[in-house]
Amino acid sequence: MKSVKKWVAFLLVTVMAMGMTGCNSHTYEKEEEQTEAPAVEESGKEEVTGEPGEEEPTEATYTLKAGHSQAADHPFNDTLVHFADLVKEKTGGAVVVEIYPNSQLGDEATMMESMSMGTLDMLMANGANTAAYIPELSFLGTCYLFHDAEHMARMVEDEAFFNLYGDIVEEKGLGFHLMTIMGNGARYLYTKEQVASLEDLKGMKIRIMPSSVDEMIWTALGAAPTIVAFSEVYTALQTGMVDGAENTMSSYAASMHYEQAPYVALTEHQWLATELYISHKCTENLPEEYVAAIYEAARETAPYSLSHQLEVDAGYREMLEKEGVTFTEVDVQAFRELVVPLHDKIAADLGCEEILERIRELQE
Repeated sequence: MKSVKKWVAFLLVTVMAMGMTGCNSHTYEKEEEQTEAPAVEESGKEEVTGEPGEEEPTEATYTLKAGHSQAADHPFNDTLVHFADLVKEKTGGAVVVEIYPNSQLGDEATMMESMSMGTLDMLMANGANTAAYIPELSFLGTCYLFHDAEHMARMVEDEAFFNLYGDIVEEKGLGFHLMTIMGNGARYLYTKEQVASLEDLKGMKIRIMPSSVDEMIWTALGAAPTIVAFSEVYTALQTGMVDGAENTMSSYAASMHYEQAPYVALTEHQWLATELYISHKCTENLPEEYVAAIYEAARETAPYSLSHQLEVDAGYREMLEKEGVTFTEVDVQAFRELVVPLHDKIAADLGCEEILERIRELQE
């Protein structure tokens, strides 16, 4: 599978941190080089000198840190780059978002804590991994909740759906705010040994995210769910700590998990939803117009996230097939029949009845 590694390496986009200042600091930055910051006036403005004949506004430049857990060539990173470009455009270059991929700032739980304390400005995370703070978001990890990509796309664009979760986060007073919910493609089961039916899955140790919903679902499917941090999945597969895992095609390929688990069952069991957050401290230290621009950029990023993920996943599957990864069609309806009856109970347990109702309305 050498060509996959070369292809993945070629796509690798490394976003290096040029400084570790947070939202409450200012840095002076030109387009192609970074220079030492001049003194910041009490007004919070910095004098910016342009080329002769050019007119540049006198503005403070705010550098924000945004973290996520995936590799630098993963669509998560592409989505954050797209978001950062929109923020820069909407603020006239006054707000710069620096991206820290691959759990450089800690796993998602650690980054959530940092954001809550105000030492991290932004985080792109999966609801199942943030359930310790917002249990209701783990509901979006329920298998077979969304019927297909079109159903997920309608959810992403629906203001009423977003407001339901936005209100939940605000009511908890966690020190951060939800800016948008995005779709990030379908998740599939991948294993060390081939799975062609539910019978094959019985007793298999399957890595799950730290979510009571995931634990309930995979137990119902006959597996033995095992919590492992994403950054440790490769080693867990290699050592036999787990027999398989589940994720999007791009995560499976970019993380090289196919080296240890070369069998993919086309379960399409979950349409992944991810969230983009901003710390409360960050919003307090930014001018109001920049906060508004950042929120606007976040909402505009959501449709891009889903369409880009689907495009990238299709390319990864084609490459993996050429390299000998085995893809197996399974009876999805058999999986669905074991899980869908659990939806109402899960929604009731998490206080998400209204959310489930809205998801069902969006399916039509």
